[in-house]
Amino acid sequence: MVTKPIFGNLISIDKLESLDDYILTTIEEPWQIIQSDIQNKPNEIIYNLNMDLKHLEYIAESLSEKVDDSFTIVGLGGGSSCDTAKYLAWKFNTIFKKNLNLILIPSIISVDAFLCSSIAVRINNKVNYIGESDPESILIDFDLIKKAPKYLNRAGVSDTISITSALGDWKLEREEVNGRFDKSIFNKAKKIALNLMKFKEDIRDITNKGIRALVNGFYEEVALCEKWGDARPEEGSEHFLAYCIESITHDHYIHGNIIGLNILISLFLQNDYAEFSYTDISEFFHYIMLDVSLANLNLSEETLRKALNLIQDFVLKENLAYSIYNSPKVKLDKKKVDKVITFINTII
Repeated sequence: MVTKPIFGNLISIDKLESLDDYILTTIEEPWQIIQSDIQNKPNEIIYNLNMDLKHLEYIAESLSEKVDDSFTIVGLGGGSSCDTAKYLAWKFNTIFKKNLNLILIPSIISVDAFLCSSIAVRINNKVNYIGESDPESILIDFDLIKKAPKYLNRAGVSDTISITSALGDWKLEREEVNGRFDKSIFNKAKKIALNLMKFKEDIRDITNKGIRALVNGFYEEVALCEKWGDARPEEGSEHFLAYCIESITHDHYIHGNIIGLNILISLFLQNDYAEFSYTDISEFFHYIMLDVSLANLNLSEETLRKALNLIQDFVLKENLAYSIYNSPKVKLDKKKVDKVITFINTII
């Protein structure tokens, strides 16, 4: 069951001061923000942005003789810091048989990784999910999060607003291949997206209310997916195109921005099956100042074209969930790809 976040001001400092032995996984920026206020320093600090599985295994092995059951693993930072902490907690608890507590303190809310029990790692440059770690607590420190760049926090909206395109894919799966479907789950997912969009001004300004709305959106969609059994209610073609692009370039993009771009592409391609209007979602992105343009992503038209040419084979090869890219209603020939590129350049 997903851990319900705790909100407050300066609660990250209070928590770290209360711990005994702990290992901190982080990056330099968030630790620099709070370290001068921490008297109770960590036993070890792991700075990590490399989520390659072999690298994570090396980190775990290097700590194995230094850690016992009295330790806590603390993830302070973004997705990589939290997933590194989750991986170490899972490795120590399941492989090394040491019972460590896990605490996650996101310093930025650009992705929902800190709420997901599954652990995202990279194997051969592709995202894979291994193991599960459930934190003792997840702390949302308003003061800490507000120190991150606003554009990165705003990007977090896409990991919930991806519901808008995922639902169109789900409708197609139900009609075209008689996929498993639940109208109640479908409607709850839609409500989560609509409710989040009501906080557009606070999300734009990253107020306490906006931070709470973004995190609660994450919490509700993760909990709903756990209830359903997989990510079908919030993940679909918008994520799959991102995976395809990354497989071509081997680059890492701001997750919320590339997912935001792909949400618009999915809604455009879904046409009458889209549960949300691409115009409404584009206007929402503009209002909250989420820049999903190719230029901002440093993504060329040529690469996007290549990804669109490959995506229909890619989803089959990777055995991804049924989506608009499986549907016989869409044929991504040169003419259709040209229309997608024109659409993106026009609406953004």
